[in-house]
Amino acid sequence: MPVSDPPPAGPPRFLGAVFGFVFGGIGLTVLGFLWGTRGFGEPPLFFKLFGSFIALAFVAMGGTLFFGAIKGRPAPTGTAVTQPPAEPGTGYACPACGARLGEDADVSPQGDVKCGYCRKWFNIHG
Repeated sequence: MPVSDPPPAGPPRFLGAVFGFVFGGIGLTVLGFLWGTRGFGEPPLFFKLFGSFIALAFVAMGGTLFFGAIKGRPAPTGTAVTQPPAEPGTGYACPACGARLGEDADVSPQGDVKCGYCRKWFNIHG
């Protein structure tokens, strides 16, 4: 089972929340200005729509950043693939992870061996 890094704490989470709040606030302010202005200074419909799409991107990014920093969830696990360490050795490799067997690996007379990297058993004759 892969172990994930702990969620960031302290200053990184605080800065994430601040930047999320600022970006979300900018987006909401622009939306409020574009659709709340009435009278002589009202922007044309084209500018209202165009500005709204940009402001929605700010709100989405800011909200995601803000709530992600507040909840502090770690990144999803299992997305990054780590390569097993390359060891000089025999020519045998684990079928599960691809790690090569070292020269000091304990192999039973039947050919059973435990991978030193992923700890799974396999047979070198199979």
